[in-house]
Amino acid sequence: MRLFSGLKRSQRAWLIGIVAVGFIARVVWMFAMPYFVPLTQQADPQEYNQLAKNLIAGEGYCLKGLSGHFRFLMRERLNEPSARRPPLYPLLLAAIYRIFGERYRAVFLLQCLFDVVTMLTVFALSRRLFGNVTVGLLATGLAASYLPFFQQNIVLMTESLNMMLTTLSLWAIAEAVASPRTKFFVLSGVFLGAAALTRPESLGLSITLSVGLFFILRAKKIGIRRSAQMPALMLLVVCTLLSPWVIRNAIVFHRFLPGTTLVGTNIMEGLYIPTQQNVGGVFISIPPQVILKVDGLPEVKANDILLHEALKFFWRHPWSWLVHAPQKVMELWLNAAKWQKRYFLYYPTTNRNHYIQYTFLIPNVVLLIFSAIAVFRYRGHWLLVASPILLTLAFFSFTETFTVSVGRHSMKMIPSLMVLAAFGLYRTFARAPAHKPLENGDR
Repeated sequence: MRLFSGLKRSQRAWLIGIVAVGFIARVVWMFAMPYFVPLTQQADPQEYNQLAKNLIAGEGYCLKGLSGHFRFLMRERLNEPSARRPPLYPLLLAAIYRIFGERYRAVFLLQCLFDVVTMLTVFALSRRLFGNVTVGLLATGLAASYLPFFQQNIVLMTESLNMMLTTLSLWAIAEAVASPRTKFFVLSGVFLGAAALTRPESLGLSITLSVGLFFILRAKKIGIRRSAQMPALMLLVVCTLLSPWVIRNAIVFHRFLPGTTLVGTNIMEGLYIPTQQNVGGVFISIPPQVILKVDGLPEVKANDILLHEALKFFWRHPWSWLVHAPQKVMELWLNAAKWQKRYFLYYPTTNRNHYIQYTFLIPNVVLLIFSAIAVFRYRGHWLLVASPILLTLAFFSFTETFTVSVGRHSMKMIPSLMVLAAFGLYRTFARAPAHKPLENGDR
């Protein structure tokens, strides 16, 4: 990633300045905001934190000591090995706790640094697609000032890490498409594999991109053999990185499990929500009869039952999914279901952050509009190199219709959306057209 190659001194200063301001603003936000989500308020941070603490204590990869929200786990089952969460983020937390102790701000500071890498990658991706420094600086500025990125850094969640890895993988793939070289396919496999160890849906993205890359390379008049070999190499690297996790799960659970045991829960909740079932006036996301089936079971068996019930429910109510899919896509991108008043990322701890909802809704509307302008009005040769980005946006938007769709799940896609939006903004308001896409990879 030759960030500064070919840049004038003033352009380098602008890039460094934008990234530095973005990082400093995140650090200030980290110390100034008193109402980041506490561990007791949401299941995800609790479980990541407990897994990390147990790893340090030598208890293994389990949820022993977890209190509060259990999601069908009996207390006596918490001592058993777990596969509810992918391993990369808990391992990262464990490393930080080992060095600094259980200091959450050390984690938050590292997540701010992940954003720095994301900002620099956004700049590199913009230059690769459009060969224009101004577009790159504009995209970097969007990433540096996007307020939801600030908020996601001050919770024990995977969003910052997964966003960085997804953006890095799309940059490597763009480089591979622009100038097909083996090292970029290997790099993209490394980043996608790490992303799959952070959030399991990235494995599905890897498979989808591998298939898409075959047709993209064929469109560039590359031979069938090489068009098949390079995506296969990328997928092989992904599988290699996943193999320790898969082998561990096979030994522990006697099951091929490349993802997690929360898949069944997430899909059941995602497909059952549109029915709006109420029991005693209380909204529930999983039928009581299904809860009774899985309550207290080992998590692998519970996952199997939930997944089976979810698929059975889907086949019985396909129109419910079809009708509510657009609503769930809207909730993903705008964090608004039927335009109800919603909080932008996480449950609030005070009433003071109602306004933050609009820091998600309004910027995302602008990003989507100008991305559409870039794709449909100013499409050109760059669009072929950018097609993996569009494929990624489509893949995650589609898969979210089957699971619990919330605004924070769009975070991993926002940086690449900013790249497209920056080009749309530039072409709309600048007098001079953007340059052609680079072909030699030297800028």
